Amino acid sequence: MSCGHGNSEVKMEAVKRGDKALATLKKEFEEGKLILGMKRTLKLLRKNKIEKIYLSATYPKAILEREELKNIKVENLTLNSSELGKYLGKSFPIAVIGVAKNENVR
Repeated sequence: MSCGHGNSEVKMEAVKRGDKALATLKKEFEEGKLILGMKRTLKLLRKNKIEKIYLSATYPKAILEREELKNIKVENLTLNSSELGKYLGKSFPIAVIGVAKNENVR
């Protein structure tokens, strides 16, 4: 018997809270526009290929000091990095997510 959050439980809690950012994130995920992880997101941000960034509730605070983030929309999510990973169907935590300007960016 599991006492942790399953993928569907995390999704249901987020939906119950009415978290519009999570609904938008899920849509962008299904469209293939998300870049997972701080390193890849910052690399593409420097190349002007990221339009928005999502941060989990437990993101590394030093990321906000980055010059690259001064002129981009940043969405703070209510899920911690482990919950965010589960929400996107991944088996690992995700603290930083970039939204690519073009779906073909990798």
